[in-house]
Amino acid sequence: MRGLSSGGGSSPTVGFYLDETPLSPPSNSLNGKVVIDPDLFDLNRVEVLRGPQGTLYGSGSMGGTVKLVSNQPNPNKYEGEVSAEVSDTEQGGVNGGVNAMINIPLVEDKAALRVVYSNKDVSGWIDRDVIDNFPLETGTCPGWFGYGCVRGYIPGAAVNQVNKNVNTEELNSARISLLLKPVDHLTITISGMDQYLSMGGYSEFDIPYGGGAKLAHYEAAPIAEPFYDTFSLGSIAIKYEAPWFDVTSATSYWSRRESNTMESTETIQNLTDSSTFIPISFNETDGTNQLSEELRLSSRGDGRLQWVGGVFYSQLDTSYVATNAAPGYAPISVGGAAANPDGIIYDANNPYHLQQYAVFGDATYQLTSTLRLRAGFRWFHYDTNFSYYETGWGTENGNATPVDGTLTASAQGVNPSFNLSYRPNSDLTIYGTISKGFRPGGVSLPAPASLCGAQPLTYGPDTVTDYEVGEKARLFGGMVTVNSDVYYIKWNNVQQYINPPCDYPYTVNAGTAASYGPEIEVTAKLGNGFTFTANGATTSATLTSVVPSLQNILTVGQRILNIPRGTAFSALSYRAAVTPDLDLVARVQGDYVGDSIDVAYAKQELPAYALMTARIGLETDRWSVTFFGNNLTNTRAILTINNTSFGWLDPAVTRASTNQPRTIGVNVDRKF
Repeated sequence: MRGLSSGGGSSPTVGFYLDETPLSPPSNSLNGKVVIDPDLFDLNRVEVLRGPQGTLYGSGSMGGTVKLVSNQPNPNKYEGEVSAEVSDTEQGGVNGGVNAMINIPLVEDKAALRVVYSNKDVSGWIDRDVIDNFPLETGTCPGWFGYGCVRGYIPGAAVNQVNKNVNTEELNSARISLLLKPVDHLTITISGMDQYLSMGGYSEFDIPYGGGAKLAHYEAAPIAEPFYDTFSLGSIAIKYEAPWFDVTSATSYWSRRESNTMESTETIQNLTDSSTFIPISFNETDGTNQLSEELRLSSRGDGRLQWVGGVFYSQLDTSYVATNAAPGYAPISVGGAAANPDGIIYDANNPYHLQQYAVFGDATYQLTSTLRLRAGFRWFHYDTNFSYYETGWGTENGNATPVDGTLTASAQGVNPSFNLSYRPNSDLTIYGTISKGFRPGGVSLPAPASLCGAQPLTYGPDTVTDYEVGEKARLFGGMVTVNSDVYYIKWNNVQQYINPPCDYPYTVNAGTAASYGPEIEVTAKLGNGFTFTANGATTSATLTSVVPSLQNILTVGQRILNIPRGTAFSALSYRAAVTPDLDLVARVQGDYVGDSIDVAYAKQELPAYALMTARIGLETDRWSVTFFGNNLTNTRAILTINNTSFGWLDPAVTRASTNQPRTIGVNVDRKF
């Protein structure tokens, strides 16, 4: 968001919440900093807060915060909903899913139970093709200690095994919430969630020779690449309404386990300068759990002074376990096969711990009938502890002799925020904001000094300061709303992902960066049942200074990774009464994402793309039938390239993640 990408570091730049629970991604993962993809059925709303939210939401909310707010149990009404969907994907197959919710009042006004279940099956559309006589790379690659920069000519090789549509997906999710009101003014909400995601392969295809009509990953050995993601959450929120203020306690604990396999025969062959392809896979397991507690007090009433304040604590523990071995690679080890008889390329067990403490406060004061001042702060302190235990050819010792150690880091600081708003009438607000955000520093996996020389192992926190002016206006009696702003963000000690010639990436505080641009949202009620919505933004996000040690790698003016130059969205909706109880509803929507820069072995430009969706259906207050088409133009967008950390990436091939092809389907929903 706003030109701040999480291309480096162990923490994201956008906060992500499910109700009161902050969800953090694993810190050291080949999949990168990927937060869970939670079931979205029975949501009340999605809140998107742009700009640094460091005062109230803390670390990792530098660019903004996304908060999913679920519907809460209702102690006064039985209700339920069932939704079923079926669709077909071009170049893929049939997809299906079902969602269900039931709300059960247990004691009128006092207790209720709400249960939500979801199941989703998505067909794949990317093949995994195996070539037994895989062609060797050609060419030379400056700075690369392997030997091949140009991938062998795959179109001239015979495909021995075709595994169709491997990137299947199955998701099962259940949420349960118990609401209790034992006495007046006291509300206790106990919630639990379990989600299991299984994929048969990644939604990635190979470049080159993946960009034609066929979407495929080509392998030198028949090794599948499954991915599993298991998530469990328990939380308790307690709210007491005192006469002059509210007291809220939010406690949560969640655990997550990801495991995946990556076929790495071609990559390791190139990396080790081997003349043959030895079947080998990279197996990774990431375990993450987090305990968090926030206690806050907030004012009640509508007086001139409104305030909120509290304390926060969290403990995040993650583990990175990797195995990558084949006996055929034993002879290349330092000391020969006897020093590494299993042919370990890289095995690791690297736990990471992050503790955070914070005290925060925020107050708004109505200076005059039209002028309002808001100010806040957040004091934070964090401690990190990273242990590593690594063996293999790709470590400092170059054999099965372990390399281990412990690294620690800590920091503290204050994040202030200020907002002054002017509201001359109920239809216009003009405001200016200065706010600060941060994310913790961390550690990088140590690389073999014999290959890479001395690389930094730790990096400090980075911070952003946002300067913003904007307006929110309603025109023509509320028929048109226009929200717009212009912002400038200064990014200090920016954490950036560095992929050196030895291909052991690390994170470093690279210097400073700036991000700026305008944003606008427009909604217009056109009459006769039509509503038009559009928004757009242009973003300039570049490095403004580079530390001396990196000036041979990074340059001033270089674009920040994974930030499109521009984004746009527009939608036209229509609603008309067919009968007094039945409405016709239709919507067509277009999304545009501009070009951006990503990095695999080297930086590459990702082209701009546009997507179109449409929906049409009939609905009452109890049921609906909706026909939909996603990606109607069948656009193949390159979303990212394989830039995950410590991936031992191959300069001869890049894998690109992509979107789902054209998908047509129908959804039936029934409420009771």
